[in-house]
Amino acid sequence: MQNEIKQWVEEFVSVKNETLNKIPCPFAKQAVLNDTIVYKEFSSDGVLSLRHQLYELVNNDWDDTKEVLVLYSDTNTISVDETQNTVKQFNTTCKFLDKDLVALEDHPDDPEILNGVEMNFGKGILVLVQRLSKLNKASAMLKRQGYYDDWPEENYADVVKWRE
Repeated sequence: MQNEIKQWVEEFVSVKNETLNKIPCPFAKQAVLNDTIVYKEFSSDGVLSLRHQLYELVNNDWDDTKEVLVLYSDTNTISVDETQNTVKQFNTTCKFLDKDLVALEDHPDDPEILNGVEMNFGKGILVLVQRLSKLNKASAMLKRQGYYDDWPEENYADVVKWRE
């Protein structure tokens, strides 16, 4: 699945989408070119495996030579609710946000539609972990450039506003 995720990042996430008239993630291409994305599968233990890997990040130093950690698993490993609740727990209760880290989830059974375009990977569950301050700085820059101007308020709130 790692190769499929890389292909999705290179062919969808980091190139201009004609329907959106913008690149879904303008920073993804540089992270690919710099080889600063780490991919790690979480196992069929589901929630336990995901929680263990996130817990390790909370208690160990983040490697700032990397931009993003992509934790991934098969679609049927854990449900949408389990994924969302686990990520929410680590962002708040387990102090990810206090440690300047943020986890973002993408589950194929919870479609993220932006102006008619499905943004999900779709072939598996993804949990992306990165520095909160760096992500917020990039989002603020995009906001100043008008990147979010045509986003529905619900999408903006789900993706950006909650972590500001």
